[in-house]
Amino acid sequence: MIVTFGSINADLIYLVDQIPQAGQTVLARGSRTEAGGKGANQALAAARDGADVIMIGAVGNDAMAPIALHNLEREVDISRVVRSKEPTGSAAIMIDTDGRNMIAVAAGANLAAQSNGVEDELLRKASYVLMQMENDTVQIENLIRRVSNYPAKSILNLAPAHRLKRDLLFLVDIIIVNEDEAEALSGWLGCEPSARSLSEALDTGVLRTMGGEGAEASINGEKVAVQALPVKAVDTTAAGDCFVGVLAAALDRGLSLNAAMRRASKAAAIACTRPGSQSSIPRKDETDNWS
Repeated sequence: MIVTFGSINADLIYLVDQIPQAGQTVLARGSRTEAGGKGANQALAAARDGADVIMIGAVGNDAMAPIALHNLEREVDISRVVRSKEPTGSAAIMIDTDGRNMIAVAAGANLAAQSNGVEDELLRKASYVLMQMENDTVQIENLIRRVSNYPAKSILNLAPAHRLKRDLLFLVDIIIVNEDEAEALSGWLGCEPSARSLSEALDTGVLRTMGGEGAEASINGEKVAVQALPVKAVDTTAAGDCFVGVLAAALDRGLSLNAAMRRASKAAAIACTRPGSQSSIPRKDETDNWS
């Protein structure tokens, strides 16, 4: 079972020919609103890949909350998602014709999510606790420390990049970063941005995703590199979250690190070929049968 402590958002998506420059106004070819947030995306990706997932987070008492919870309530245990007086978290996403995106996030109710919503009993039962950096940093830090006292393994997607103390990151079992986040982390640590260098500097597991170049990991002395699958990208918005969620689900089922990374890469590739945030995330049978 996977416990996800993370953000739950409503995404406002605009389809543009080109991402605008500062001071520039562009006309969108279309727009839509759908569920998103790194925590919710990753929880849904894990659930769609067959995992039993419990979501811990917060939304507002507003019209955006039903949008943000639309997919989770069907596929994930959201009984511990609380209501806040703050507005539901939201993101404004612009996507160009090459599938590239630019995103601004308003945390809103996500900052009200409390780590004590993850009861001790859940930490005794869970195999993995999945976290990102779109909630209050203090709550994330508290949960990392708590998880370290239980058999459950922690996965921290250090996204967006935020500086945490080295001794805290040491407590995380697997830190997942993309290329930009790896650069930021390596700058703070004074090392190279490779998974191996970051892992050695932190003395813990690190996995780095590299977009079209694939992904690499250095975890418990095991070095793994997988290639990205070549696809025509339509929308990369949720690809990274899809990778993280499916990786967690595969590890939860007992797959090896190599097999889990390959499966996560396949699912992320599928997500890239589809428009949308959560709507792009494949189900288990789709990933099983895709080639």
